[in-house]
Amino acid sequence: MTKKKKAKAGKKKKTLFTGAVKSIKKLSTTQKVVGGSALVALGLGYLAARRGSFTTAPDIDANTGETLSSTEGASI
Repeated sequence: MTKKKKAKAGKKKKTLFTGAVKSIKKLSTTQKVVGGSALVALGLGYLAARRGSFTTAPDIDANTGETLSSTEGASI
């Protein structure tokens, strides 16, 4: 009686995604929640910037062309 050798299953190809899943499994629930909320905040900030909801341009006076936030020479 001879034993038949079992064919070994081929190793699955490791991808970046499988490595990320393994790393996420090691995190605690709190760490996952905090990380997820940070990603949501970054995504919303990115979308708001793309839509132009938040502009960082300084306020400029239409008549003089000076910035309105400047307090140089101002008196109360």
